[in-house]
Amino acid sequence: MRAVQDGRHGYPGNVRRLNSQPQPWRGRFALAATVIIWSSPPIFQYWLARPFDPWAQNFYRYAAGVLTMAPFLLGAVRRRPLRDISARDWFGCLAASVPNVMHQVAQTMAVVVLLPGIYSLLGRLSVIMTAVLAFVLFADERWIARSLKFQLGILLGLAGLAGLVWTPGGGPAVSMTMHGVWLALAAAAGWAFYGVCVKMFARHAGPTLGFGIIGFFTSVLLLPLMLLFGDASSVLRADAWTNIVLFGSGAISIGLGHWLYYIGIRELGAAPAQSALLLCPVGTMLLSAGLFGERFRGEQLVAGAVLLLGAFLALSARPPVIEEPA
Repeated sequence: MRAVQDGRHGYPGNVRRLNSQPQPWRGRFALAATVIIWSSPPIFQYWLARPFDPWAQNFYRYAAGVLTMAPFLLGAVRRRPLRDISARDWFGCLAASVPNVMHQVAQTMAVVVLLPGIYSLLGRLSVIMTAVLAFVLFADERWIARSLKFQLGILLGLAGLAGLVWTPGGGPAVSMTMHGVWLALAAAAGWAFYGVCVKMFARHAGPTLGFGIIGFFTSVLLLPLMLLFGDASSVLRADAWTNIVLFGSGAISIGLGHWLYYIGIRELGAAPAQSALLLCPVGTMLLSAGLFGERFRGEQLVAGAVLLLGAFLALSARPPVIEEPA
């Protein structure tokens, strides 16, 4: 008897040469570094919100991240010239950049209203949203609706969301909190649609080259938005240290972070890599508490833990195993 999984589960970042062997230690190191790095974007976005509006901040940070990835992109282009990328792949990368822009801008606005720690918890709802979108759009992923883990994960995620939004005694802060919640949900939805678009349109371009093209298109889309709604000259008025943080955070979190994350996927697989990212809110909450004095109520901590558990269960759902004659 042999077990055959029902469904396709290939990721561009997992494809490796037959003569190469996984190196788990490298993957674990890369994922640990990724968790540390990706715990910081809400911190940087909150700190930079005073000198830079969301439009300018995102354009300059994303442009810095794409420039950081330039050496890796050149290597990918040598292996696969741009002329070999089909028009469908180019269009797919452009399509994926639209929800990416939505995610980046909404996230920057949300962290100012909610503070980084609470936002980072709500942002993990993107795991559940992605699974729901995949169920709707991809026939090979509809098995997930029959998974008890996924069903329980959905319920826990919604319970955690309700616990985070609920404010004992109500009061005038509720409206502001709900404004931030809607921004956080928009950011999570943008990230979910981004992931779905990558699978639907852009996965054939490969992870490194695909990210480079998507990053380029994202920067191109952010530029007119900054010119229309933001203040492009703010970078000239900011002091040197602020600009170092602005461009350095983009280079580290967007450029270096993606490169390390791809190493983690390649060496350990996509599911362990996604699971590791559930630790990011913990790092964000610790940093926000230490740097900005953010405080968390006991019920918020419990609700956040429930939400993360729900996201983990939804992520750990596996397709049914069908036994076939040998």
